[in-house]
Amino acid sequence: MQNAQTVIVADIGASNARFGLVDDIHAPDFLIHHIQKYRRTDYDSFADVLAQYYTDLPVKLRKQRYPLSIAVAGARINSQYWQFASEQWAFTADEQIISTISDLEGFALGAVSDKTHITLREDTAAADESFKSTIIAVGTGLGLSYYKDGQTFRTHGGHMHGTGITDEQNMIIRLIYRLSSKKRMVIFEDLASGTGLMRLYQAVCIYNGLPVLCTTPEEVIELAAPHVLEQTLRLFHEFLGLFAHMALVFGHGYKALYLGGGVIDVLNERGLFDQECFFKHLNQNAQRVVAQNIENCPVYLLSDSNIALYGAAKAAQRLTERG
Repeated sequence: MQNAQTVIVADIGASNARFGLVDDIHAPDFLIHHIQKYRRTDYDSFADVLAQYYTDLPVKLRKQRYPLSIAVAGARINSQYWQFASEQWAFTADEQIISTISDLEGFALGAVSDKTHITLREDTAAADESFKSTIIAVGTGLGLSYYKDGQTFRTHGGHMHGTGITDEQNMIIRLIYRLSSKKRMVIFEDLASGTGLMRLYQAVCIYNGLPVLCTTPEEVIELAAPHVLEQTLRLFHEFLGLFAHMALVFGHGYKALYLGGGVIDVLNERGLFDQECFFKHLNQNAQRVVAQNIENCPVYLLSDSNIALYGAAKAAQRLTERG
């Protein structure tokens, strides 16, 4: 039996940084405690936010430096630089950092082992052994990954070309394109994410000849006129359902669909997650074999906002087991 090893796990997202402490990374049923969340914009570097986490730990736990396992958005980091610009940016070797994975990989590893999820649709048929699990993370951006036999598969799925199936959806997409300063194609991340919620709201206002008054997704949910919010959220769930449909089909990911992330957390907590609208656009009137696979696919809503911390812990656990 291996000696207990305490590890700090971190989830560095596009907006927030979460940290937690695992007492024994070797334990199969490990727990994460002393979880803290920080706004990324409040700190100049990863070293700064890590130092703040040590300060926030109980005094008796500050006496030593612990190994780090990090799940990070879009880039590899080191303990000195707050760097999110390039996916392939290599971090400098640091003995304190024992594992770095993408935040999406952390989310996927945590999702498939989560026991607190909300079941939106039960498994209705025996899954084909070739099926993967599909994991969709809806936060500031839109992430898609797959999982099978202990392995995660990263994608750039959130950057797929965003498409609609109704005149209204396609008009909204055209408006979002016109509003964009980058003049690139509209992607699903522009339609079904925190950023997408804001862009949908702006397009809905213009679509209805109304002024754009809100400046953040939080303001949209809190302050938007009821009929504007209703249309914005309906379109959000329609596009999310369409994206999930494509994700299941493209990735042969019918074993299970896990849906979570910061935006889903907020919508679910406020009773705004529209299951009926989402499932209508997830299922579609597809070819028979596709329709059956989608309809038989169980769907889970992830209710733990610290999912990626558990994924970072799983990654560290694997490394220590190999070592």
